[in-house]
Amino acid sequence: MMPTKKSWKVFWDLQCPYSRANWRNIRALKERFGSEYDFTIHLTSLVFHPQAFTAQCGASLIESHSGRDMMFKYVDACFENQELYMNAALGDAKKSEIDSVFADIAEKAGVFDDGNFSKQVFLQQLHDWEKAVKPAYTEHKIALGYGVYGTPKQVIDDKLVPETESAWGPDEWANKLKSL
Repeated sequence: MMPTKKSWKVFWDLQCPYSRANWRNIRALKERFGSEYDFTIHLTSLVFHPQAFTAQCGASLIESHSGRDMMFKYVDACFENQELYMNAALGDAKKSEIDSVFADIAEKAGVFDDGNFSKQVFLQQLHDWEKAVKPAYTEHKIALGYGVYGTPKQVIDDKLVPETESAWGPDEWANKLKSL
């Protein structure tokens, strides 16, 4: 019987530049530690990142329509295009203008289909309680339950890991894991 993998939960805010740094290393971390740890990615939003919750609602909406793989295509596109929705880029944009930025990012990510999920549907449902807001809020509560107060944060075996850096690669994490 194979030993059970330990859990490694990663919490990101899509507007957080530190989460973006962690996102750049996640594949290398999974490659190095994937045989020992079961990685899961969770999205949350920090209060001082005003576009983060809209981005997170977009991810929840895409997941509800098209599944988790498509959601991660959107997450990747958000991090790749993060400068488009940073506070400095948007200034005092209207909510509809911010929504359009995320619809454009979703379109670039290729998450829309020829059937029931289009850019127009995305814009209509981005703030829908059941399809977008409630799932995003539920995931946010998971972060709060682990004491996640910033991003990125790592929770290994259900314990928030203190004193970590967002840009750590596999070697730095190997050293940290020895101390846990």
